[in-house]
Amino acid sequence: MKKLVGLFVLSTGLLVGCGGEKPDVVNLSYVDAHWTVSKYAKEELISLHSADETLEACSGKLTTELEGDLIVFDTIVANRYPMTDTGEEYAFKAVSYMKGDENYVLCRDTVSNRFSAEVIESFPDDVDVSTGTPIGRYPIVGPADKSAKTALRDADELNESGNRIEPFLETLVAFSPALYGEIEVEIGGMPSPYPLFSFDPSMASMKDIKVAIGYDTITEKPYLLLMFADLYFSVTPLESMIDQTAEGLTYEALSVERLPLETELIPDQTYPLYEFTYTRDGKVVNETMTFTYRTSDLLSTAERKQLETHPDEDYMPLVVGPLVYLHQQPFNPESPLSYPVLLKAAGNDMDDLVQAIDSAEPTKRQGDEGDYPLLTIVDGHKGQEFEVTYKQRSKKMDIYVTDRSTDETYKLTSEGAETFLSYFPDLKKK
Repeated sequence: MKKLVGLFVLSTGLLVGCGGEKPDVVNLSYVDAHWTVSKYAKEELISLHSADETLEACSGKLTTELEGDLIVFDTIVANRYPMTDTGEEYAFKAVSYMKGDENYVLCRDTVSNRFSAEVIESFPDDVDVSTGTPIGRYPIVGPADKSAKTALRDADELNESGNRIEPFLETLVAFSPALYGEIEVEIGGMPSPYPLFSFDPSMASMKDIKVAIGYDTITEKPYLLLMFADLYFSVTPLESMIDQTAEGLTYEALSVERLPLETELIPDQTYPLYEFTYTRDGKVVNETMTFTYRTSDLLSTAERKQLETHPDEDYMPLVVGPLVYLHQQPFNPESPLSYPVLLKAAGNDMDDLVQAIDSAEPTKRQGDEGDYPLLTIVDGHKGQEFEVTYKQRSKKMDIYVTDRSTDETYKLTSEGAETFLSYFPDLKKK
């Protein structure tokens, strides 16, 4: 009986030793080296080192309701700047932490302009919860105060076009920050193809966003003036907001009346704000500029899951599925790589290539360093980095990959190596 027990234990050990599960070679994760992470706190920018918590936010069960009065703490933004000259790898994720009846994280990223939200038990250590800023669900618009008019009149940006742009000071209005959404504009019934501006939680610490009308009396052209606190001031020709190809239109003897408006903006309701009167081709023209606040529902878990494979192409065109590169130099966000320093895996379907890498076997050996010693996989927000070595034999090439995060080395099978080379035909020319 003792011999049988001993044989059973021995055979079990052999099964574990010989038939144990092979480790996954392709094991995607958040690669800090690919991301630049910054915290926006009270208009101050602070660099962070790790991207994990930011990229993992809103990846669980989502909520479509934010209950209670909201106080916004910090916003953290992760950017993966273009790694190659095509820019296909670009991605971002903005994450805002806030408190209502519960603790919330509100997220938006490259796949959709809509926000998603998640209830969280506690805030990350990087988030300062000692002070926060209340924020409304919808913006409030009203006339700006006297000090704002003085600041507008003295703004240096009004002189930058060559001719002095005279602001109509009585047209100056202020929009309070809103949680999210955007302001759309129509002039004379013609809609602008782009929002005038968008709201997001990081704007909570701003007092307001100011809008006014200006006029160049020399060229007889009106301008829309937009001010975000002390951070941003834009001067945009009014005609280009409706038709970017329009040129040469003049607005003789322009006068602008600000219509009474002091209210919280209701989504999808149009509000007239300015009345323009001018002369063109000898005729008096009257036009109204209107503003509409647009917003959308928070993404549900099902909607978010669908966007991972079918992103909103109208928002930002994206490559779905992995991108695989061989390259001679490490990626540098300030200097994207291009051919011949970088080789992109040929074709659109990377399944066979990824499978060839994942099927590689652990080994203690390595090959020789070749012209392309680095291999990078990018898929969604995740990625993986390898070092690659090669061993040329009489009729084939052995390929070894070393995971840069674990230092584990794997050798591709003969079939895997052939598949690998088929995706990178330039290697066969070396």
